[in-house]
Amino acid sequence: MKLTPVKELRVTILVDNYVDILLPSDERVKRPPVMKGEQMAPNPIAEHGLSLLLDVEGERFIMDFGLTDFGLLHNMEVLGIDPKGISFGVVSHGHHDHLGALFPFLQRVPRGFPLYIHEEAFLPVRYITFPSGDRVYFPRVERERIAAQGAEIRTVKGPTPLLNGKALLSGEIPRITEYEKGLPGAFCEKEGKAVPDKIADDMALYFLLEGKGLVVVSGCAHSGIINTTLYGRGLTGMEKVYAILGGFHLTGPGMEEVIPKTITALKELSPDYICPMHCTGWEGQRKLQETFGEKFIISSSGSIVTL
Repeated sequence: MKLTPVKELRVTILVDNYVDILLPSDERVKRPPVMKGEQMAPNPIAEHGLSLLLDVEGERFIMDFGLTDFGLLHNMEVLGIDPKGISFGVVSHGHHDHLGALFPFLQRVPRGFPLYIHEEAFLPVRYITFPSGDRVYFPRVERERIAAQGAEIRTVKGPTPLLNGKALLSGEIPRITEYEKGLPGAFCEKEGKAVPDKIADDMALYFLLEGKGLVVVSGCAHSGIINTTLYGRGLTGMEKVYAILGGFHLTGPGMEEVIPKTITALKELSPDYICPMHCTGWEGQRKLQETFGEKFIISSSGSIVTL
């Protein structure tokens, strides 16, 4: 699919699992100010969720809405971001840690706010079964409630161009690697029967940065960050991977053996920059930093990555 290359892409990390207000800025990433006058500046907060603001040559949209109903809006206020200036939203998948502040956010934007979301995000029953036998249910994503709050729901299945071809929403991502097997213990109900949840609603964003290559922005990468990147290369025809940002999904029980295989594949893809977020996990973050050195950008709520 033909994408229009862009000269600049800014990714504001509105919500992530980690925050460090003393991280220094550099030519790639701007950190929020520590001081406001002679006082400490208000700090963005961290939570187990993700929300990203994408600025593409004067146009901006949001992907995901964090975990709590207050974290995203608090951080937007601290960063001076007006929700009314955001054109549309993308839901990477239907898990609650990416949808927590959706309804408060929708109350602050005009009715008819376009929201791109996969049909399977609305599955009525989703849960995780742990090795202990404990079962944890995900809150249901209710289509009717979202529509009642004024969103214009645009369901996605396949690749979908956005911003007149400056961005591409992946739709369903093929699973081709042998080691990226999704979320261990995830189940859903279909036609009244419990079946493994493949999380088919997992989606990512792709951009072509002029003169640089492919930029991949994932939510959780339940499809696998390597599958996600390979699919972006195939869709766009761009072999060179410039940057990969977002969740790498290398945390939690059963993911330990995936980390070294993912790192090996990432080394072969040879991105100029990686910025792992959210569900990458401490062990994954540590080993990625050790491997990629200066190519590694540490994520922190409130930071702005400019490509």
